[in-house]
Amino acid sequence: MNKCVTLFTGGKESVFSFLKVKELGYGVEELIFLEKPGFSVHKANIQAVKAVAQMLGYALKVLKVSNELSKDKSLITYLERLKERGITALVTGNVKIEENHNIYAELCEKVGLKLVEPLYNLDTLELLIKYAEIGLDFLIVGIRRNSLSPEWLGKTIRRENFEEFLAEVLSNGIDPCGEYGEYHTLVSELKEIKINLKPGKIEKGNSNINYVMIDVLGDYSSF
Repeated sequence: MNKCVTLFTGGKESVFSFLKVKELGYGVEELIFLEKPGFSVHKANIQAVKAVAQMLGYALKVLKVSNELSKDKSLITYLERLKERGITALVTGNVKIEENHNIYAELCEKVGLKLVEPLYNLDTLELLIKYAEIGLDFLIVGIRRNSLSPEWLGKTIRRENFEEFLAEVLSNGIDPCGEYGEYHTLVSELKEIKINLKPGKIEKGNSNINYVMIDVLGDYSSF
């Protein structure tokens, strides 16, 4: 079996990429969160991201990196060591962002790993519908101002309110999966495996993002 490591934020594309790459026959050895300088919604909620990883049966590896990933010596060294341990591929949840594709392609070429992007160039409307079909519920943890209605911040999207959320997305003309940063998510349930994520205080981040701090209720270290 080919072995891979997966870049992971706990969001819906991140989790679905994890599922898809396992369907492709890869053994996922590690989930990695890249902690870049500056603000990100998932960085602010790293404990919740760790809980999502634990829900899937993994302890999240957090790596501090620079914004220039393809030149980051610590990241390159870490991936080279993983290759020595038999890792053959790096997996990302990128769907549409060509710039990110090129960055990870360059990084993988440097360290001798295969880049696997199981969602790349897929239709994001079809992806969003697929999440509802398989019971992948997700919490809206960040919204770019003047994108979605603020009322969605802190809400969990599940089958019961999926059509309402879809109508909101389509009426605002944004990418259905929020691929360009329109909104950000954390997965709270997958095929009847749940974690208890409780929305807390709403904050204002940079880049015109409103986000919510998430409390993780319960101990998920046994997953």
